[in-house]
Amino acid sequence: MGKKKKHIRTEKERLFMEETACKRKEVAEIKRLKRIKDAWWLIGFALVAVALSLGFTVWTAARMHNFETNYLTVNGTVSGYKVRHGTATNGNNSRTTYTLVISYTFNEREYEFSDTVAYRVRPTGMIGTTTEIYVNPLNPEQVKKVTTADDPSFVSAIIFPFGAVIYTLGILLLLQEKGNSFLKRLLFIWLPVFVWCVISILLFWIGLPDDGLSAVFTRVEGAIGYAVIGGVALLAVLTDGIISKKK
Repeated sequence: MGKKKKHIRTEKERLFMEETACKRKEVAEIKRLKRIKDAWWLIGFALVAVALSLGFTVWTAARMHNFETNYLTVNGTVSGYKVRHGTATNGNNSRTTYTLVISYTFNEREYEFSDTVAYRVRPTGMIGTTTEIYVNPLNPEQVKKVTTADDPSFVSAIIFPFGAVIYTLGILLLLQEKGNSFLKRLLFIWLPVFVWCVISILLFWIGLPDDGLSAVFTRVEGAIGYAVIGGVALLAVLTDGIISKKK
C-alpha cells in the first residue's frame, strides 16, 4: 500500500481556520469580561448590604449606649396584654398577635406602656412576671423594655449573611481570572467575613459600657447571629483547607 498523501491546506482553508479561532477568542473574551462585570456587580451589591448591616449595628450601639448612660433601669411588671388584628400575607386570613402591657413605678407615680414585641400565642403565663425596663428620668413616659431595646441588631444580623453570600459569589468569579487557590479564598473571603463578625460584636459591646463581653450575647440578639456567622466562616476555612489538601 502506498503512503497516504499529506493534506496540504489551501489558502481558503487556512483563512477559515484562522477566522474560526479568532471568533472563539472573541467569544471567550466576551464571556470573560461579562464574568468580571457580573462579579463586580455582585460585590457592589454585597457592599451595599454590608453598609446597611453596619448602619443597623451602629444604631444598636448608639441606642444601647444612650439607654445605658442616660436612662435608669427599673423593674416593671407585666400587667396584661393587648390584642392586635392584622392581615396575613395571603391577604385573606386575619392574623392575631399580642403585645405585653407593662406597669412600673417611677418617683412614686404609676405608669404603663405597651412593648413592641409581638407574640403569636396569648401570653397569659407572663402576667405578673417582672422585667427590666429603661426609663428616661427627664420624661418617665419614655421607656423601653431592656430585652427589646436592641431590635436593630437583629435586622443587622439578618441582612449581613445575604451580603456575605453574594460577596462570596462575586469574589469566586473574580478568582477564576486570577487563580482560585485556598490562600486567596482565605484572604479575600473567609477572613473578611470572620473579621467583620468580630467587629460587629465589638461595636455591640460599645453600647454596653458597664457590662462585660458576655453580656453582649445575653442582651443583644444580633450578637448571637454574628457569632453563628463567624463560626460558619471558621468551619468553611477548615473544610476548604481539608479539601484543598486532598487535591
